[in-house]
Amino acid sequence: MPADPRALTPEGLPDAVERIIADVLMVPRQRVQPAVRLIRDLGAESLDFLDLVFRLEELLGREVSIDRWRAFVADHTRERDPAEVLTAAFVVRFARAELERP
Repeated sequence: MPADPRALTPEGLPDAVERIIADVLMVPRQRVQPAVRLIRDLGAESLDFLDLVFRLEELLGREVSIDRWRAFVADHTRERDPAEVLTAAFVVRFARAELERP
């Protein structure tokens, strides 16, 4: 993770987010690949997602609302099982949206 959030590049975002996921879920970094399902494959629970959003806030150097996370999840999981949808790539998409937010 960059020491200065301004040093974060869009290209480096996936790796930085995957490192955060590994740290939050206390799994080896190698297990966190784009398609890994956070709940079903790595055992993520609701408190893990709160920690994840907090750490994304630190990474991005800006406020990241848990309500925006919840809305993003709700918008992308309609009639779908969150345990199947919430992948590392999904979290990267959310982080990218937050990074691009004015």
